[in-house]
Amino acid sequence: MRINLKSLFPVMLLAIAATSHVNAAEQKLDPANVIRGLGDRVPAGAKNISLSPLFKVYAFEKSGLKFVQINSPKDEVLTVLIVTPGAQSRLPIGRAAEEPFAIVNDEQNKPLGMVTAAATCPCSAQVVYEDATTRIVVISGANGEYIQTVVINKVKTPSTPPTG
Repeated sequence: MRINLKSLFPVMLLAIAATSHVNAAEQKLDPANVIRGLGDRVPAGAKNISLSPLFKVYAFEKSGLKFVQINSPKDEVLTVLIVTPGAQSRLPIGRAAEEPFAIVNDEQNKPLGMVTAAATCPCSAQVVYEDATTRIVVISGANGEYIQTVVINKVKTPSTPPTG
């Protein structure tokens, strides 16, 4: 499946705008472009699909993009990721929006590269989400504090065609 990032830009922009600190009366969002529940502490109608009891995970799809939201057990939004191959990124939603984000290509189940972060260790790594193309691991400290999210590509990510 080939994704045209230019055509998906409005959806990504609306998802970002929905989380900004602008007065709701000033926002004029088209209801057809809103991803209901995305960024909410307890997304209405969304099921917790986490593979770990230490975190909550919710998945959303819109316009060919798959979004994964990771929450703490106390429903604090930690991060929202776009996990669609070729369009992977993090939305500026949640406590971890400003923290490091790692994407690792894992074609042969061998991570390439290293990511470091400060933590109260010993640390724990929990697989919280997995589908045919993506595995998401959350690293937490000894006291359960969120440290880092690592997205591991299980298949080769398609390259973006050159523009021009």
